Amino acid sequence: MSDNTTPSGTRPFCAIDAHGQVVMRGHTLELPLVPGLTSLDEAAPLNTYRSGSAWLPIPKQPSALHVFDWPTKVWADSRTLDQVRAAKLFEINQRFSQESAALIAGYPLEERQTWAAQEAEALAWAADNNTPTPYLDGIASARGIDPADMRMRTFEAVNTFRTDSQWLVGTRQALRDAIQNPNATRAQIDAIAWPTPEE
Repeated sequence: MSDNTTPSGTRPFCAIDAHGQVVMRGHTLELPLVPGLTSLDEAAPLNTYRSGSAWLPIPKQPSALHVFDWPTKVWADSRTLDQVRAAKLFEINQRFSQESAALIAGYPLEERQTWAAQEAEALAWAADNNTPTPYLDGIASARGIDPADMRMRTFEAVNTFRTDSQWLVGTRQALRDAIQNPNATRAQIDAIAWPTPEE
């Protein structure tokens, strides 16, 4: 009894090239002889290549950008080094934008537009406590808190934001420099990643 999709009297076969790549497969009445190929009187398992007398699995493709190199039997990134650099820099810049957005999350744009005025008054006040802070005093009045408390809170917030933003900017620039290093290899560029906080 035969499978309805298999012609009666035929048998499975495959043909491989010099690197073990399956070039042809199917069913046949007579094993075809194709110049440059080796025909085998057996079915080739899917996603395999021939090595000697064995079928070996083709390794999983690392990414859509990788192409399988049949002579070496490894996946190779088909991009140029400049393309690898550009993709990595885009990845780092995206992460920088995400981390930067987290610093200002929850603050409306209109309020963020007042930060420069608040920062200027807070820094001037920190340098000289007799410096007037009319904008901060107005915010304190609206919030119902002591103006001195408002000045201190703002100064502390300014310092925290500066510390965090300095780290973000410095980290992005350091990673950019590593990516653009003319002596960096593809493997070194691939290994560049945004640092994760220590546990």
